Amino acid sequence: MLLTNKVLVLVGAGLLTGCTVAPAPILQDDRTRSAQIDQALIHASQEPVGSGMSLSEAMARALKYNLDNRVKLMEQALSQRNFDLVKMDMLPILAASAGYLNRDNTNASTSVSIETGNVSLEPSTSQDRERKIADLKFAWNALDFGVSYLRAQQEADRYLIARNERQKVMLRLLQQTRATFWRAAVMQQMSDEIDSLLARAERSAASLRQVRREKLKMPLGTLQNLRGLLDIVSELEQMQQTVNAANVELAVLVNIPPGAHVTLDCPETLPALPVAPSDMSALELTALANSMDYSNQLYNARIDQRETRKELLRLWPGVEFAYTGNYDSNSYLYHQGWGEASIRVSWNIFRLLSHRDIEAQGEARMQLTDARRMAVNMAVIAQVHLAWQHYQNTLNRYQRAGEFYGIDQDIARLTGQAMRSQAASDMERIQSEARALRSSMNRLLAYAEAQDAWGAMLFSLNLDPVPEDYQQWSVADISHALDMTYARWESGAIPTVQAIAHNEPDACPLKVDKKTPLFRNL
Repeated sequence: MLLTNKVLVLVGAGLLTGCTVAPAPILQDDRTRSAQIDQALIHASQEPVGSGMSLSEAMARALKYNLDNRVKLMEQALSQRNFDLVKMDMLPILAASAGYLNRDNTNASTSVSIETGNVSLEPSTSQDRERKIADLKFAWNALDFGVSYLRAQQEADRYLIARNERQKVMLRLLQQTRATFWRAAVMQQMSDEIDSLLARAERSAASLRQVRREKLKMPLGTLQNLRGLLDIVSELEQMQQTVNAANVELAVLVNIPPGAHVTLDCPETLPALPVAPSDMSALELTALANSMDYSNQLYNARIDQRETRKELLRLWPGVEFAYTGNYDSNSYLYHQGWGEASIRVSWNIFRLLSHRDIEAQGEARMQLTDARRMAVNMAVIAQVHLAWQHYQNTLNRYQRAGEFYGIDQDIARLTGQAMRSQAASDMERIQSEARALRSSMNRLLAYAEAQDAWGAMLFSLNLDPVPEDYQQWSVADISHALDMTYARWESGAIPTVQAIAHNEPDACPLKVDKKTPLFRNL
């Protein structure tokens, strides 16, 4: 009775404690302290940035230190751990338990005759009031093993999908870094000229404002000149903002403080743009063979196939083999320790009624998976054609921007000569120089856009230049490896996949039913 009262007191205290729980918001000081710690961790253990950052170094730093890439790396590691954990479900059960039992009275009983109804035995007991018990059970269920085996195969495919997703993030990161680097590099190259011309334009605008106030010239002509200068100032300020934004974008990609100034290694003579391959059928097949999205659909098809097999497997009876070792400290027992072997069969017979529904669901699931795979196939091919055409268009725009650049440079030079001979005004010179600067920037931006389009075409082909164990490499080693790979590709040696004969055995990793509605017209 005393033990029962203690238990009731403990239960009551637990209930009262649970009712007193209240929301506990995180204080602002704690959030600030956590943010400061995170900021220190973001840039910890990074190799210092050199005097001039090249494109390959920017890509290498993005691969090693970009935070989004790190998140995908952790997700892949988590998927690997999930796969390892699911594999443990295939092992037999080995469960141990022990306990202490205490009654507040004696477990006594009596007997009554079923014929006379008289008590035939005085109250007696065969159990101690205090006992210690323990058992060790080894059990293996054939049905659970089969289901766990199929689930482990599904998790293995999900791990491969997670690995593909991370590889896709890496390739997209390389493309973004290429585009942002060239945009930031050409903007950085134009920064001094923009600042110089902006200062001259602002001085000329200030002079025109003074002329307007003092009414030294006709008001209409002064206002028109001032309006033109303000247009130039506004355009130059927008150029400055583009320079600053490009630097911040690149800093975020390579994980350096956005406010830090990094000098980019941009050669004065821009490297020649590579020539795109012309064999579109080979490019299409290469993109499909390397495509992470297409590969993921193949893995999803295998996952769906095994899901149907799991549902069908659960229709079968479950057979469990078990052996248990037991111990009971009850002093009335003749054998306080004993072993027990058993074989049990369990079967939910009514579940057989769902056999047709499971097969129909599996067929519908596979048809959906096939449709998705075909859609991804077409999307990959379309992406290759769009990327190839976009690169050709950017090459044409870059060539056209070079012609405008040459003409505007000649106009600016001739205007400067005319001003020195007093045949042109300072306003005309600033306008011609601003037009030449705009043409120069458009030419450089067209080059950056062409580099972005080249990177997009490589991304559409899903070509991976990243070394397998690059996390263990230094930034310099990764940069050198990327330089070698991209130089080989830009020289025209892009690895393409050759077609495989359809009559080869086991050429397709999936069992495709040509009688399904999706394939009837193919």
